[in-house]
Amino acid sequence: MSDHAQRPVEVIYLTRRDSIEAVREMLENATPGAQVWLVAPWRHWLTRSLVHLKLLKRAAEGAALDLRLVSTHSETRTLARTAGIPVHWFVPPGLGRYRRQRREGAPELAARVVPVEGGVAPGWRRRPRNLGLGAALLSLGVCAGLVAVMLGVGLALVPTAKVTLEPVARPVSARFDVNANTTYREVAADKMIVPARVVQVIVEGRGETPASGRADVPDAQATGRVVFANKTNSPVVVPKGTIVRTGSGAVVRFTTTTAVELPGSLYASAAAGIVALDPGPVGNVQALTINVIEGEVATRVEVLNDGPTGGGTVKGVPVIDPADFDRLRGEMIAKLQQQAYEQFIAELAPGEFVPPESVEAQVMSQSFDQVAGERSDVLSMTMKVVVRGVAVDGNSVYELAISELEAQAEEGHGVIEDSLVLDRSNRVTVEQNGLRFSASARAMVAPEIDVERVKRGLRGKTVDEAQEHLAETLQLEAPPLVEVEPSGWKYLPWLPARLEVLISSEVS
Repeated sequence: MSDHAQRPVEVIYLTRRDSIEAVREMLENATPGAQVWLVAPWRHWLTRSLVHLKLLKRAAEGAALDLRLVSTHSETRTLARTAGIPVHWFVPPGLGRYRRQRREGAPELAARVVPVEGGVAPGWRRRPRNLGLGAALLSLGVCAGLVAVMLGVGLALVPTAKVTLEPVARPVSARFDVNANTTYREVAADKMIVPARVVQVIVEGRGETPASGRADVPDAQATGRVVFANKTNSPVVVPKGTIVRTGSGAVVRFTTTTAVELPGSLYASAAAGIVALDPGPVGNVQALTINVIEGEVATRVEVLNDGPTGGGTVKGVPVIDPADFDRLRGEMIAKLQQQAYEQFIAELAPGEFVPPESVEAQVMSQSFDQVAGERSDVLSMTMKVVVRGVAVDGNSVYELAISELEAQAEEGHGVIEDSLVLDRSNRVTVEQNGLRFSASARAMVAPEIDVERVKRGLRGKTVDEAQEHLAETLQLEAPPLVEVEPSGWKYLPWLPARLEVLISSEVS
């Protein structure tokens, strides 16, 4: 008797709600030495992790099980091969009828490990055999004939087809809390934990802000006139630029704007224009206060202003206020934090997202170009900050949403993924090892459809035959839509790769 006939065969159909611990427990409840077929739903989160698959492989080896994985998902198949688990496109004939069965008398998870009566049919896979020379020549001839036949029917493989199915579905919705934890590398669906990681960048830049302080500074110089009187009997010339000033109080100095010639007689007089040396109101003095002459001519001439001087003014100018430093610092932190956030987004892995509420900046260095009270139109500075945030695995949140929605569906029903609408709350609570937020999801659930089986059942059929076949074998809400390219082509392609099956439904 062959080993294949002697070895018991058992089958386990996974659901999207199964955790890694549950699957390992089911394997431990399998018959020691059995061949176990593990059938996974499309894109099951557990089978998309190499770590999980290796754990299953180890559990199977510990129980002396011949573990086989069934999946049509390409990523799952690749990871399974890497983990050393044989992988198959579909279950062998006869195993499909055990999908909803349970082992009688077995408790809880053990009941889902279902023995297969009679085992797997020995002819379901082709066995290698040795070929003699004659058989080899015959095989070459057959191959050549097949090539000729393929060239003859090549046109049958040219068309492409798209089949859109709308299964009988009902809406479901769920609201759940998500814990994005930086210490986890895999999803923990039972704890509603998804993996997250800390991301950080260092950014620096320059910025400026208008000065908000105001100060009055001297502007125009005061002007007026003085009268010079000769104290001698000889002519005297008072040159242009002679300095005169006030004689009491605050000293205010002026300079003459023209030269003056005094006749050679006692108290002969002449007037000259003056302008204050310093700008501003300080040069606005009363009459009869300018009475001092500086320089050699002071011994021969007296001076007096017969009227007040005027025209000395001030103007308001911007200066750096102490509040400007805090304002510019806050603006620069916000600016650099936004730059860092944009850099986060550009460097994230597919499916990841960074909630803005998790982003924080820490100033590493800063330098202002002005000081408080300095006359300047703007306050400018340079700053360097380190910005950190939490990147959440959005694909894992998506898987949690599907799991929560399918928990409300009947067994054998699944979420129509293109109908899934997932909304994340803007309220995020930052914690020591990550963050928490709530999410809501809504979608349509319908009986699960084996896409590969549908393709196999449609190849080579006419459009009418395909529509009739689909209506008879599936529970559909509306007649199936079958489109073939080029337009007017009668038959669907034989190659599954040329046939696209879309499962669609609407969710409000």
